[in-house]
Amino acid sequence: MLYNRGRGAGQGRGRRTAGAGPEGNCVCTSCGEKVKHQPGTPCNQMKCPKCGAPMVRE
Repeated sequence: MLYNRGRGAGQGRGRRTAGAGPEGNCVCTSCGEKVKHQPGTPCNQMKCPKCGAPMVRE
């Protein structure tokens, strides 16, 4: 008898969530200011241009 020990049908790696990749915005955790994401720079390393708080990925 064979057992399915690997990935079954439809159980691949999946897609990344919205906002991941080179496109998207970074959003301020404090004031809500949005800026375009800069490829190569994680949002959490960017500071809000308005208030200086850390940014997160939208």
